[in-house]
Amino acid sequence: MSGELFCSICGAVVAERTTSTTPTKKMLLDSRGGVGPRVTSLLHDGGIGTISKGRLLSSEERLLTRLLSEVFWIADKIGLPRQAAEGAGELARKAVFSKLVKRSRRPAAAALVYLSANNNGLCKSMEEIASAADVPLNQLNREVSRLVFGLNLRLKPFNVAALIDKLTRTLELPQTTANTACRIYQSAASSGKISGRKPAAISAAAVYLACRREGVKKPLSTVSEAAGVSVLTLRKAIALLESINNP
Repeated sequence: MSGELFCSICGAVVAERTTSTTPTKKMLLDSRGGVGPRVTSLLHDGGIGTISKGRLLSSEERLLTRLLSEVFWIADKIGLPRQAAEGAGELARKAVFSKLVKRSRRPAAAALVYLSANNNGLCKSMEEIASAADVPLNQLNREVSRLVFGLNLRLKPFNVAALIDKLTRTLELPQTTANTACRIYQSAASSGKISGRKPAAISAAAVYLACRREGVKKPLSTVSEAAGVSVLTLRKAIALLESINNP
């Protein structure tokens, strides 16, 4: 309530105990006592559009609006948790106002989603995100490298064991096969010969070799499709792991 509503000409009171129509601090907060949309990094104005209503957007804000729509679409497509999606939105804001994003919005959005997933410790490979965003893998790789440098970020080491677990569940393989795949990977990792290799390809190769050892029949094409890598890439990774485990 805000008190009385009166005529600006004669001063007569028109109504008493009227409801305020101006935005309040409580309205802008995502709390149990507030109203309106929640504050979010996935909107260019943070979700508090009542403040900027009627104001023309700057070129950076227009670009950010379009970029965030791409980020939201990709994040939703791969089932990214809300916290990670919000993190991608924050990175998008920094990238736009640091002049790191200009035209290629889809590749940049995919790279921002990948970086946020990595920062949140989520098992999302570059191959999976490139496929979901319909962006060439090499272009996504370049965008990730460019944004890591431009935003002064540091990528966390990829959790290949988690990727193996995810792949074996996707292929509906028994836990014994997953355990064997992890041992194959750990043996290769301890040799130091797979450093810098694609995590998705290495994990898929470990799972395929584990299937062969366990007598589980899984076609090469099925494993490569589930892992989001080409059959040729998977063959090369398998050959590498075999050379390490069977010198």
